[in-house]
Amino acid sequence: MDWIAKNLPAGDGTGTTLRSSPMIHHSRFPIAVLFLLPVCVFPPATVAHEGPHGPTMMAQVERAIMVDRQVDVHLIVTGLGGPLMLQDIEAPGAAVQFEAPVAITFAQDVRVTAAVTFATPPPDVFTLVLNFGIAGLSAVTVMPEPAKN
Repeated sequence: MDWIAKNLPAGDGTGTTLRSSPMIHHSRFPIAVLFLLPVCVFPPATVAHEGPHGPTMMAQVERAIMVDRQVDVHLIVTGLGGPLMLQDIEAPGAAVQFEAPVAITFAQDVRVTAAVTFATPPPDVFTLVLNFGIAGLSAVTVMPEPAKN
């Protein structure tokens, strides 16, 4: 406070001073309360993004060939983190068969072939849900092509 009194003028000619007043310090408290109150009242919103959000992997469809009501899907799954175990593959409205479980490690490309059988003709676009157990789920969009004779 002594430095301010020595180095700054007491006023600027308009009747205001550059020195701090007690009112400025007390007005910060209600503002701080307004910002911190939602954090205290709604703590789940502040921790909603803790932990992993899904498996650390990348999956791409190499090819998807449609024959009648079955689509043979060839996937390449690449591990981008710790070891993963592909436990199940699901598709809405279809039965999926593949050799499970599939182990995937860091920087490893694993080819997975799944036979997806629909009760009705397969849609032009559908989603495969890859289930990695406790590591989470991942989705892949499939656009099958008709088989070439």
